[in-house]
Amino acid sequence: MARKVIWSDEAIADLGAAVRHIAEDNRTAAEALGVTIFERTRILADFPQAGRVVPEERDPNVREILVDPYRVIYELSASGLTVDVLRVWHAARGRPEL
Repeated sequence: MARKVIWSDEAIADLGAAVRHIAEDNRTAAEALGVTIFERTRILADFPQAGRVVPEERDPNVREILVDPYRVIYELSASGLTVDVLRVWHAARGRPEL
């Protein structure tokens, strides 16, 4: 059963900030990053456990997909019907704020 992948306002803002920052130097790389991250999250509709458990959280429902150097952090809903993308966090920023 395919789940709906829902992006939080924070995750959208995170990705937008990353793309804008990268675009200052390289618009092509910025666009590629945005597309890659969105494409990588599509798999979550069919394979919500594709990512690893976020080590700092140790909650099997809070997981991440790595798109170097970004961590796409998401949560499996209790109902099992949705996957909520919570943050797009640069790995150099340390612990993600969830």
